[in-house]
Amino acid sequence: RIALDVCTWKFDHYIQSSWEIYWHNNIDELQNHVCSTLGNPDQMQNSIQALERIITLQRSIFNGTLILNVDELFSKMVYRLECVNNHSRHLITQNIEPLIGFLRDPLTICPNISSTVGNSVFDNIDFALQSKRFLLLAPSAPYENVALTSSIPPWLGSMDGQKILIDIGSSLFNELEDTRKIGAAISPRNPKIFFQQLPADLLPIYTFINVAVEPFGKFNPWKILERVAKPNDYVIVKLDIDVSNVEKDFIEQILKNEVWLSLIDEMFFEMHVNVKEMESYWGVGLDSLKDAYNLFSKLRQNGIRMHSWP
Repeated sequence: RIALDVCTWKFDHYIQSSWEIYWHNNIDELQNHVCSTLGNPDQMQNSIQALERIITLQRSIFNGTLILNVDELFSKMVYRLECVNNHSRHLITQNIEPLIGFLRDPLTICPNISSTVGNSVFDNIDFALQSKRFLLLAPSAPYENVALTSSIPPWLGSMDGQKILIDIGSSLFNELEDTRKIGAAISPRNPKIFFQQLPADLLPIYTFINVAVEPFGKFNPWKILERVAKPNDYVIVKLDIDVSNVEKDFIEQILKNEVWLSLIDEMFFEMHVNVKEMESYWGVGLDSLKDAYNLFSKLRQNGIRMHSWP
């Protein structure tokens, strides 16, 4: 009699690309020189190549795209397959956009950069400041060291699992289809106006919790997440309520809770930092770019595919 082995996928570690390491190690001195640095020829070439790659990848999902030379620019999330009856560990790597520059699309914030690059990376930008072209979500990200028979990588979830979006600062984030969406906000909304704005195709899958999110109690978003999500679900969180101290409190709660860390696969967060290029939008804050780099790196090191929401 042969016992069937039980295997599970787990997050193992995070690898910074050399491009990300350069920015992370030098961000103190680059804090006030981000645009001039992004305008350097080597940085421009990296930005264009990375953006062209991501734009191509965003057109499809779960396709196991082959790894190319340009993927050296990308950082990696590493996952391991652990089996009860087999003590060997199988590791796979999956691309994620590197943490560089303003943690946003590197070609749309700085003045005069657009005039120095080709048109291919400037086509079809609806609102450049909020460009989402530099976001590489896991369903579109190439991976290596494994051949899959399912259409969804098993370290993200299972075929019978849900796709769940927890949208804190609800903004009708429609980029993800066939996804259960749970919206919340920093303060209650006018329900009549809110649901008039909600597209008809979202009504069957959208739940809006029309009370203010709170750090404790039953309206804490992570406690809600824990009630609705299972380990085999693909869970995405977007946090953007424009109240920095509350946002950071929520993130610290995640980092201190192993269950919440394990449930969240991807996360988007717009962290307001003190840079002159964004002062007219964010004002002058206390956090530096280094603070943002450290926080995003820490979340990635804990297994969350962390992205900067534009």
